Amino acid sequence: MPCPARTWGLLFLLSPAHQRQLLTRIAAVLAPGGRRLFTAPARPLIWRDAMTGLESQSLGAPAYRQHLNALGLTLLSEYEDEGQNHYFDALRPAPAPGPGRGH
Repeated sequence: MPCPARTWGLLFLLSPAHQRQLLTRIAAVLAPGGRRLFTAPARPLIWRDAMTGLESQSLGAPAYRQHLNALGLTLLSEYEDEGQNHYFDALRPAPAPGPGRGH
């Protein structure tokens, strides 16, 4: 069943392979117009997460952009909050209207 709403998550707590797998699975169920919001540092980085104590890894913004694009998602924006958390906001575009589907 397609997911119509926005999803959010701390993707960097997963291994690089699992990050890509999860993004792929989310893209597969994200309904047209649905959005995926996640945080990860903009530069490739490995660190120990202060809240969970788990090793965390960012693939880096270029790798996330490339993977989102390959999945057919449109990166609407990237931004940082006051705490310097980097966000990626991606959209599953609606299909373009075809002949006989309205304007």
